[in-house]
Amino acid sequence: MRNQRFNKKPVSKNSFIDDDLRIMGIHAVKASLLHKPERAVKLHIQEGSARLEELTNLAKQMGVVVEKYNSKNFVEKFGGEVVHQGVVLLVKPFEYVDLDTFLQEKKIDLCLVLDGVEDPRNLGRAARSAYALGAQLLIIPKDRSAQITAAVEKAAVGCLASLPVAQVNNLSRALETLKEAGLWIVGAAGDTKVAAWEFDFKRPTALVVGNEEKGLRPLIKEKCDQLLKIPMTDLSLSLNAADAATCFMYEIVRQRASK
Repeated sequence: MRNQRFNKKPVSKNSFIDDDLRIMGIHAVKASLLHKPERAVKLHIQEGSARLEELTNLAKQMGVVVEKYNSKNFVEKFGGEVVHQGVVLLVKPFEYVDLDTFLQEKKIDLCLVLDGVEDPRNLGRAARSAYALGAQLLIIPKDRSAQITAAVEKAAVGCLASLPVAQVNNLSRALETLKEAGLWIVGAAGDTKVAAWEFDFKRPTALVVGNEEKGLRPLIKEKCDQLLKIPMTDLSLSLNAADAATCFMYEIVRQRASK
């Protein structure tokens, strides 16, 4: 591999140095090394911590190159304003799954679909909740949406190393594909009258959550088999996309636990 600088853009398809091609934070880095070691290129780590030494040993076991720094040099290289916890893993690009192929190979009963969620932190937190509460797939559109970047992987705290993500060109068509696979399409909409707990989530479900400000697009609403809301005590308030997804996903888990 050619000599590279961490903050430069890739100079060829074999170069992986990019602001988005890094994973930061102890939990996120550990999860990536354990579950997606093939993505790892190089581990940059700060000396002097037993927790970080554990990551050093894990990286070496996986055959990943490790470069150590003292505290001052680490901050100079990666900045003090980023919450990296003294560890940065340089990685190859995130690999999305092909939706059609994934559904042919696996039978799923819970999927989270995000319609135009643009805040990377919201995407990462939604992915974390989805994985923690049993979703087997996350679907995001290619356009007008946050993609899987360093900020998203940091917010997901390692869960994206285990949760498959499909990036689709046409979200409406993707929902049709999910229907054909036997999933019921449920959309989160504050303007409907049906509360989340009034719906039977024991059936295979694809939960669709919309943009932080505009909610679901009209075309996506039309594709939903059912629209549900989370009743609020103050009608002037609303939850962000990640919090809404968490509330719905918890209700799904609650119902299925009593199945």
